Amino acid sequence: MKRTIFVLIGVIGAMLTGINPASAATSAVDCSAGGYTRAYNSYIPTNMERGAIDGRSYNIGGSWSYDYEICLDIPDTSTFTIEVRIWNNGTQTAFVDDQPGDKVFRFSLAPNSFWQVYGTMTGPGSTYLYYTWHEKRL
Repeated sequence: MKRTIFVLIGVIGAMLTGINPASAATSAVDCSAGGYTRAYNSYIPTNMERGAIDGRSYNIGGSWSYDYEICLDIPDTSTFTIEVRIWNNGTQTAFVDDQPGDKVFRFSLAPNSFWQVYGTMTGPGSTYLYYTWHEKRL
């Protein structure tokens, strides 16, 4: 009973002072406001690298160069590391973004390149976490 009273006092005190629990923190990134032309909803097992997180096994660029902007909407308590592996004229480069929380990032592709997108989301073990990949070509 004493434990319940202390918990209630702590919750009421936090409400009165305007403190939110850490798990209720939200990201400043708003993917719905960016004018993205494609949205892909999926899930990924936690703490494991998976390919095709953009919904495509591989991407072919053709004879043009492309700039992409991506907005990734993930659970606020997770981190999603993105790696874009780009092959062009026999060379390979990788773009990596490992910032925590929702993110906006950009990458560029040279003509006649193809690329694959890999990702790893951290979170509670043995679970699947859902995300939304928002994309637009600049």
